[in-house]
Amino acid sequence: MQIELLKKELEYISHKVYQKGFTQATGGNISARIPGTEQVLIKRSGVSLGEVTREDVLIVNMNGEIIEGQGKPSKEIGFHLGIYKVRPDVHAVIHCHPNYAIGYACLGVELPLPTVTARKLLGYVPCVEEAPSGSKELAKYVTEAFEKHPDIKAILMKNHGVCAVGVTLEAAFNVTDLLEATAKQAFIVSQLKLSSRVLI
Repeated sequence: MQIELLKKELEYISHKVYQKGFTQATGGNISARIPGTEQVLIKRSGVSLGEVTREDVLIVNMNGEIIEGQGKPSKEIGFHLGIYKVRPDVHAVIHCHPNYAIGYACLGVELPLPTVTARKLLGYVPCVEEAPSGSKELAKYVTEAFEKHPDIKAILMKNHGVCAVGVTLEAAFNVTDLLEATAKQAFIVSQLKLSSRVLI
């Protein structure tokens, strides 16, 4: 029963991520640790987050082997499992492609945090080096970032997207939501500064 409820929540959060415009087409992936086990639920490859159903959720072990479900796990399974291994406090991982955050990711810089809310709730959002999607290198960069900074809730992935974590799927979604809103606010601030210089 617990697993079925978790699958239902993963389906719900997947749809929220897509509806908010945080990813496009079949991009992005979501996973959740099954409490009290060494197993993880993860979206199968090739399905849009906007169309995920419980049948699209696979159960895998910490080696990435499929325990239950049809299809292939997301190609980014490497960093999902890597995060769970180095961060026992994390029970959900969301990887997606929100536009404003990607803007800063393409610059290869940490996310600016212009508001007191962002500084309090996000704290620090580093940017990891670029590597091909689904590669061992990318999994290594992402995992190392979450291990090196044990308190971070999210990272930018250079020229790629973002990865957010939480104690629940809802918590990871809220981090993603705040991350993109903060990126948008930071962009607005940068444009206002630019405009004020022109006016002066």
